[in-house]
Amino acid sequence: MIAHSERRSVDDYYDIPRGEECKQLVEQLNRNLFTINSGLQGTLKQMTHLDSRIGHEIVSLSSCLQENLSKCTTSYAPHEEQLVQLDTAKRNLKKLTSLLEARAIFDSEDGQTEKLKNRAIDDSLLPTLVAIGENLRIIRELGAKPRFDAESFHQTKDRYLTWKGTEFAMKFDGGLDEIYEAFATLNSVEDFYRLYQYHIDQSLSSLLQKVSAPELDEKPKSIKIWGQQFLAQAAEHFRAHLASICKYCDENEGFEKLLEAWKTFLKNGQMEKVMEMAMDEYLDYQLLNDLKSLLIDSEEDSTESPENIEKILISGILESAKSPLASKLSKMLENPPFNFAKIVEISTNLENFLYFLREISHQIREIYGESQEKSQEYLKSQILRPIFTDYVQKLGRMEENSAKFEEFLERIALGGQMLLILEEYQEQIGFSNENEVKMARKWMGERVKMAIRASHRFVTDKMPNHGSEVYHEEMDNFPKSALPTPQDFVVTATQNLLHLLRFWEETLANETAKMAISEYFKQKSENPAENRSSAENLEDEVLFSAILDKIAAFVVKKLLQSINDVWKSKEQPGKKLSKNLMKEFLCDAEYLRDALIDLRAGTHENLDSTIEKLREQIKNM
Repeated sequence: MIAHSERRSVDDYYDIPRGEECKQLVEQLNRNLFTINSGLQGTLKQMTHLDSRIGHEIVSLSSCLQENLSKCTTSYAPHEEQLVQLDTAKRNLKKLTSLLEARAIFDSEDGQTEKLKNRAIDDSLLPTLVAIGENLRIIRELGAKPRFDAESFHQTKDRYLTWKGTEFAMKFDGGLDEIYEAFATLNSVEDFYRLYQYHIDQSLSSLLQKVSAPELDEKPKSIKIWGQQFLAQAAEHFRAHLASICKYCDENEGFEKLLEAWKTFLKNGQMEKVMEMAMDEYLDYQLLNDLKSLLIDSEEDSTESPENIEKILISGILESAKSPLASKLSKMLENPPFNFAKIVEISTNLENFLYFLREISHQIREIYGESQEKSQEYLKSQILRPIFTDYVQKLGRMEENSAKFEEFLERIALGGQMLLILEEYQEQIGFSNENEVKMARKWMGERVKMAIRASHRFVTDKMPNHGSEVYHEEMDNFPKSALPTPQDFVVTATQNLLHLLRFWEETLANETAKMAISEYFKQKSENPAENRSSAENLEDEVLFSAILDKIAAFVVKKLLQSINDVWKSKEQPGKKLSKNLMKEFLCDAEYLRDALIDLRAGTHENLDSTIEKLREQIKNM
């Protein structure tokens, strides 16, 4: 039995490693024991540190409690109710401070004004801001005198607190005295006035949006309706604020502050935007009538005073209306047609434009006053000149379609209408020779010029040919049968001219066309300034003679050109000019000269010199 037991125990330890393996196992066990021991040591140190820290906190809290208890037992300690109020105020200020720190405001004095103005009241601040005035009252009752100098004021959060407090107080009509005292304590009363002006700007913006917004299921309000509502309420608003701010300064200074706020409100452009939107609804001159309805009858008094507040407001509103009004009037103008296909349509368009110039000039002078230099400059530079320039440029781009001779004559009357428009324009802006005036005169002159060119074609296109191919002479054979006789040329020219002049007589019977023709020849004269005043008094015979002289000059030019072409052909080999051919030339030229004299077309020196030259040539042949 004993042998069996010994054998069993040996078998039980038979799997224990021996040698090197046993040595490695022991080393691993030692390392594990060392790690466990180190961890226990670290835990013990942490517990010791925590124990000492807890003890320190207990000592600090005990000291704070003892200090507070000692204060509460002093003879001058506040009442329990005041302590509760003070604690509430502290909590409110703590909340406000956390909000201010989150916004990271007012690190320095410079560059913060715009950032401050653009920040709206946050609803989360309202409960805290309500306590501001109450906090100041509590501090006063406790006998505390907070001390701040200007430098620390600009570097702390107190500036934002007083700013928002003032904005809130003015918005809800309470606590303004306390807030003014806070600004005075902070040595920054100017900020108080500036904030007050900012509040007026916001209140006027709200008022403008309210009165100009259309009612439910209704059309947009006219300028007359919302303008009069805004004037009445803004004047009342202005006087209420004047009474409020005068508690902190004299009346003149308070009025100046409010006047600056009104001008700032106009500069921000909101009134101009509302005007622009309202004017988009108008399609005719009722727009000018509604603007005129805002004017009030009062004695001429340009002084800026509380008694003239309505006039000050109206002046500002009309000033804001200038830019959108100029843009709207330009859009209201009807553009001219694209071409000359319909003379009646063009004439109606020019007539409407003339009425447009007269109407807007008259009404704008009534609205803005005739004697004010700024109003006159506005009428000239922002309304009349841009509109007139644009209209004349569009006229200049009209397409010149092919037309009959009679249609060119009809277009002359359009030039006369342009002359009336030009006279009206220069009457409004004063005599001018700017580019737009030059463009208008050019367009007007082209109507007469094109009609004269059509007259050239009407006369010369039907005349016999007098080119070199007809007049040249072979060496031995001269084909006389191919030559037109002098009578053929003169008769044809005379008949065409007589037929043409009947059309011109009808054209001159039209007074508007007659004005355009007179202006055209006046500009072509050597001394246009001398004829400027007498252009309207030119008689029909003078104009008729001038027109005929223009046409006859072209006929003479064509004949002389033909003669010169033939003259040059004698230099070609195999060709020469005979004496008979020279006589044919001379007869043509003399008959044409006599015919033009009979028609009272005047004399032409180039024709006379050519006749003398032909006579000399015939003598020498």
